[in-house]
Amino acid sequence: MLTRLRRTLFGPKFYRPPVSELASAGGVVDRMMQRITADVCADARSSLETALAHADVVFTHDPFSAEPALTGRREGQQVWMMCHAVTPMALYAAWSWALPEADWRDLLAYPDVRSWIEWELDIWSRVDRVILPCAEAADTFRPIDPRFADILDRAEYVLSGASAPARASGGADPTTRGADPTARGADLIGPRKPGERVGLYLGSPEPYRGFDALLGGVELLPHDVKLTIAVAGPDRSKVPAHPAFRALGRVEDVAALLASVDFLINVNRFSLFDLSTIEAAEAGKPLMLHAVGGNRAFDGIGAGCVMLRNLEPRVIAECLTTMARLDASQLADLGRKSRACWERELTPTHMWERHLALYDRFSAARV
Repeated sequence: MLTRLRRTLFGPKFYRPPVSELASAGGVVDRMMQRITADVCADARSSLETALAHADVVFTHDPFSAEPALTGRREGQQVWMMCHAVTPMALYAAWSWALPEADWRDLLAYPDVRSWIEWELDIWSRVDRVILPCAEAADTFRPIDPRFADILDRAEYVLSGASAPARASGGADPTTRGADPTARGADLIGPRKPGERVGLYLGSPEPYRGFDALLGGVELLPHDVKLTIAVAGPDRSKVPAHPAFRALGRVEDVAALLASVDFLINVNRFSLFDLSTIEAAEAGKPLMLHAVGGNRAFDGIGAGCVMLRNLEPRVIAECLTTMARLDASQLADLGRKSRACWERELTPTHMWERHLALYDRFSAARV
């Protein structure tokens, strides 16, 4: 409570480590990674100890908890690891929390980033199975370090599934409960101008999400394009002032927000298989996606996608212009494809069945 009061009165305190510390061995990146490792292992300790005592397979979700699982496993006990991060952990930490404006390639030269990537490669090579949502997701790691390629070539794939929170927890359909969701979303976004299209950027401001690339494209939009981009996730103070942007901050009612926009915008530099994109497909929305990693999988399984070939400002501006000028029937057709794709491939039940199929396949092989 005191922290909230202090931030209200004086604003948050920001810390940026000097570049010299980031670039030195055993510096701030190494300390940050050690702290993350300790925190994750402490959080996972109870469930990990139970799994090691009873399970045939210990299923982990990060290299931090996979390491003690490998150390403590019994003879014949397997350790599987599902990958959720879009880059190696040390690169993600240094990029997101220290130098978000940097080119990720430059950060690879930092000795602490390199040493922790070596550590992570060792963990990936020692677990019995690496699991990703789709083959395209593996492409996010290959340009970072080619040594991931051999490991990823042996990976298993379990396509993700998701639903809006109320439906996932067994509650009422979020599109029917309470007030009309489109009206609730319209209250968040504000009034539309005649003929205006509304795109949605939904996610964090972390550098892999490419919001800066989106800004570059918006700067090149033709003056006659009637487009508003609702920006949900980043703090309002982090969204540059621009006539096309409508900063919403953190939004709890994502289902209502999705119901009220015309299309989703995903300009990720790296992508596994984003939850927000699955939720947009469930909501029956067209998807404007950078053709990278798992974004390409959405296109491959038949969602209503318009793909960006790269993140050059001119390319983004052209694609935004195309989306803004689609007529209602074209948008509706893309939206129907997205919804049909979700019903066919991306529900929580589909994901559960794919996990069971993976377990069954390897259980049969061991018997």
